Amino acid sequence: MTTFEKLPTDPGVYRIDTASGTVHVITIDGWLRWERRPSPGSSTATYDNRTVVLSLLGDGWYVGGQGYLEVSDETYMSGKTWHQTAAIISITDQSEQ
Repeated sequence: MTTFEKLPTDPGVYRIDTASGTVHVITIDGWLRWERRPSPGSSTATYDNRTVVLSLLGDGWYVGGQGYLEVSDETYMSGKTWHQTAAIISITDQSEQ
């Protein structure tokens, strides 16, 4: 298993574990996609446990940081939503699995 200090920009599937226990999976393959897997006791979010396309992968995607992202919702009524992770404790390559 390969680990990183900062989220790579290379194509792949990356697991981001946070201090809250929530896991984020970022897939880079021409598109940027995100899945949030909440820890028990975490607040729920619209996008939990499903993969969505990102409109922006912002700053903070490094160990010790708080990753920022934006999702364009499916409807024009909702518009885009933004999310920020808890402190990141590890980033691992899941492409090999």
